[in-house]
Amino acid sequence: MKIRWIGQGGYIIGDGKTELCIDPYLSDAVEKASGKKRLVAPPFSPDELRSDAVICTHNHIDHVDPDAISQMTGLRFFAPSDCEKTVRECGVTDYTPFDEGDRIRIGDFDIEAVYADHTTKSAIGVLVRHSGVTVYLTGDTFYNERLIRDGVDIFIVCINGRLGNMSVEEAIRLTREINPKIAIPSHYGMFAENTEDPKKFTSRLDNGVELEYNAEYDTEVLLCSI
Repeated sequence: MKIRWIGQGGYIIGDGKTELCIDPYLSDAVEKASGKKRLVAPPFSPDELRSDAVICTHNHIDHVDPDAISQMTGLRFFAPSDCEKTVRECGVTDYTPFDEGDRIRIGDFDIEAVYADHTTKSAIGVLVRHSGVTVYLTGDTFYNERLIRDGVDIFIVCINGRLGNMSVEEAIRLTREINPKIAIPSHYGMFAENTEDPKKFTSRLDNGVELEYNAEYDTEVLLCSI
């Protein structure tokens, strides 16, 4: 299984046969809406996405990106029920509601929508299971004890501390409570008005931080073993 960060809260997870894309933000929709400029260019254009499923965690435009989704054709979308109107207005015809407690299987991936405590009424986190490995993406969320889960191998946690997300301190607390094998700080580096230094997170949890450079997507992911 390979995990690729594509910016903000977006990830591509694949096993060589099946590919999932979670929360792709690939446009300048936020700048159009609020004036916040991207700090990094999209790693690829929306019409190049060929994932077997696109999963959106909540109805904010850096997670349900209307300008990008309108350029994606023939893809399957899974998102909370209150996202349906948005994605259908973008031209999506293959949409399935994906609310807390729902489960789907795509290829060899088992995917579960789990609790998140965000500013939208039906935000979710995502559990991805494959070959005995469990990946937990919190999505956007405040700290809440209901986020604590057992058996997480790879934990991807928001750290930006603004607009309904955990601060670094809260993300560290939750990571220690979950106790994964690997933690990945997320949701930073896209907008100057809404970012954080990921090393504030990794330096508190790891004696030696591995910085992984992904040339294909021109992105860096900070991995810290717990």
